[in-house]
Amino acid sequence: MSPSSWRATNSSRRPVSHEPAPAEVRTLNEEFRPLFIEETTEQLAEFEAGVLRLEEMPEDAEAVDVVFRFAHSLKGSSSMMGFTDIARCAHVLECLLQHIRAGTRSVTRDVIGALLASGDVLRELVGRIEAGPDSTSAASEAVERVEVTINALLDRPDPSGTPRAEPAGGPIAPLEPPALDLVTVGPAEPRRRATDRDEATAIRVSVDKVDRLVNLAGELVTTQSMLAQMVADLTPTGIAKVQESVGRMDRHVRELHHSVLAVRMVSVRTLFARFPRFVRDLAESVGKQAVVELAGEETELDKSVIEKIADPLLHLVRNAIDHGLENPEGRRAAGKPAIGSVRLDASQRGGSIYIEVSDDGRGLDRDRILSRGRAQGLVAPGESPSDEDVFALIFRPGFSTAETVSELSGRGVGMDVVKRNVEALGGIIAIRSEAGRGTRFRIKLPLTLALLDGQVLRVGDQVYVLPLVAIIESVRANRGSVHAIGGSREVIVVRGETLPLLRLGRLFGVRASTEDPTEGLVVMVENEERRTALLVDGLLGQQQVVIKSLDTHFRKVDGVAGATILGDGRVSLVLDVAGLVGLGRSRGDA
Repeated sequence: MSPSSWRATNSSRRPVSHEPAPAEVRTLNEEFRPLFIEETTEQLAEFEAGVLRLEEMPEDAEAVDVVFRFAHSLKGSSSMMGFTDIARCAHVLECLLQHIRAGTRSVTRDVIGALLASGDVLRELVGRIEAGPDSTSAASEAVERVEVTINALLDRPDPSGTPRAEPAGGPIAPLEPPALDLVTVGPAEPRRRATDRDEATAIRVSVDKVDRLVNLAGELVTTQSMLAQMVADLTPTGIAKVQESVGRMDRHVRELHHSVLAVRMVSVRTLFARFPRFVRDLAESVGKQAVVELAGEETELDKSVIEKIADPLLHLVRNAIDHGLENPEGRRAAGKPAIGSVRLDASQRGGSIYIEVSDDGRGLDRDRILSRGRAQGLVAPGESPSDEDVFALIFRPGFSTAETVSELSGRGVGMDVVKRNVEALGGIIAIRSEAGRGTRFRIKLPLTLALLDGQVLRVGDQVYVLPLVAIIESVRANRGSVHAIGGSREVIVVRGETLPLLRLGRLFGVRASTEDPTEGLVVMVENEERRTALLVDGLLGQQQVVIKSLDTHFRKVDGVAGATILGDGRVSLVLDVAGLVGLGRSRGDA
């Protein structure tokens, strides 16, 4: 048989019947549909990673095998489920990969493009199956385009000049119609990629974590039974036993809470996996060359945080490609490699997660940003702001230094949204840039949005919770250490260091027990590597609290991260250090 007979063509397939399937078969199909969608979505991510690896190392046989196994497995599973369009697409994909495995087709840029485009079509088909389970229309145009593209590649002479030969194992058989034709994906309204769909419905949990939860639940049941028996037979001598059981139950509840939260923790690998393809396509569209470096992919973060931080990271990476990296000619002229680098790095320090997005491009143009800031009235004519304050101007709404508006940027929309979204998660974002060397954005996020170790503070008759991770120390103010500057602003000198002083009572309109700083307590906190002092009436102890959002039932409050219920039943506000500092600046207190 000649190599031309290996091609996947429409004529090689017999007409597929669209007779209704038996009810019991359709029920079985519906039962396994969610599992098929979940597994295919995960495999598509692995397929795309394998194709990108193949682009970097065209001779890597293992990478070829990975993507071939995906196509082969998907063709079988989709045929069994009756998803004929997916089976067709997987079949033509398998044909191309078989040629590559046999050495009769080399890995070129066109081949990589066809493989990635096929993956995009498969995502679209999976997404449509998820959205419209009863679609039985004709084959989609997207699948037809994949067939035409791949068949055109197989017809074209190989650029390497390698003569065609029969692949190992004989020629590729034409795609047989599946035994059951339950669902055929047809034209539908475009929807977001299957990998970007709302993933809150399922979390993959290790058996060890589940076992830990089961054991803790058993311990709680046992302790509760013991406590109930003790209360029923309570005598004066049994109070100590009751107190001991309550302490044991408290430990078990705390461990159970930690274990439940651990179930929600997922690695940032799922977040980082989308960027290699994104950077490749974006750099190509703007005439640049770039690679992605990923580090700290095993770092775990609350799933809800990962879902909400994806868009800000996407925008930062887009800016790094569009604004940060030079074109190949510019990089060579600057003595740099023609291929630029964008790095994403995740790490955990204490109770916080740090995600950094950096590039080795031209860096931020300080003078240009400052000039635009003065033109927009954001910087006073005689003011000499620090680099940090100048760079922070790019987070102002509507601020842009671009001379022209493109499809990617130039409207001054985006960076302000990035900052707002990060702060909505209780995080902060900082910039460091060096001209000619590149820019780094560092995002600091809480490990989880649900639980917090806090210090309970008292101001007048109100109590507040301050995150422990933000506290450096607490001191008693010495007489003469507090000074007023510029009207309402105050500073305090602690061991030779001058810090801005914020009176917490004044910020929230609460009457403090005393106005004399020496009779209160000064809590030193850190935000964006800057220290600030908070004046409170006293400390009431440390407590682990569950945070509830105010946005849902009330509104966003400056300086407040949420609310919680304390052990005595009182509702307390959980303070946001970054918000407090911003609130103090806006009111002239800091």
